[in-house]
Amino acid sequence: MPTPEESFSTLDDFLLSLADGVTQAQAELTRSGALGPAGQKYIYQVPRVDFELRMNLRVVDDQALSQRYRQLRPARSNDKHLLFKPLAPEETSSTLEVAAVIRGAFVAVPANGGLPPLVFDMRLDTRDSAAHVLQIQVRNAAGEALPGVEVQVNLDREESASLTAAIGKTFKLSAGTGFSSGVVTTDAQGLATATLTVSPDQTPCLLALVVDVADQTEMLVYEVKQ
Repeated sequence: MPTPEESFSTLDDFLLSLADGVTQAQAELTRSGALGPAGQKYIYQVPRVDFELRMNLRVVDDQALSQRYRQLRPARSNDKHLLFKPLAPEETSSTLEVAAVIRGAFVAVPANGGLPPLVFDMRLDTRDSAAHVLQIQVRNAAGEALPGVEVQVNLDREESASLTAAIGKTFKLSAGTGFSSGVVTTDAQGLATATLTVSPDQTPCLLALVVDVADQTEMLVYEVKQ
């Protein structure tokens, strides 16, 4: 049997549990719509969830909780915390703790401020055998070019080694192989370019080229031949 202190918890635990439930419900609604008949698919959205929590409140002196919230409240005068426990259905108040009602709502907010999401595609121009040009076209879902967007390009050595080993070869990156710049910016047409230099002594392998744009990551695999 838990002690009275173990039966209580902090308010953020209850709210995060509620939020997790709302997220799972939205995911199931989205999945149900996606599985509908072709041409008759719908998107279901939970716009708002109102809730009411009837709780018992208790003040405790707990140093462990102070450590838990140290980053949020680095300076504390003491280790006192307010803990919560849901009231049983038959309870309306308590003689040992203070009864309280907490009301709130979770409101759906459109992603990206309601604007069309960002999308991008990329291609590698290999006409110059020594210096290939990686082109990244960035636009929104409505097809509008997005200028001034920062694009990060990298050569993933570990993934390159794994891919090369999968085709029965040994990966060894030459000192002269790599991108001339790790960060580029899109122009007025939403196009960013990065130069990939392939050293003449680079052994045959597969190079994993990774592009990051606004928290979206894509990978392009390029084969270096003899």
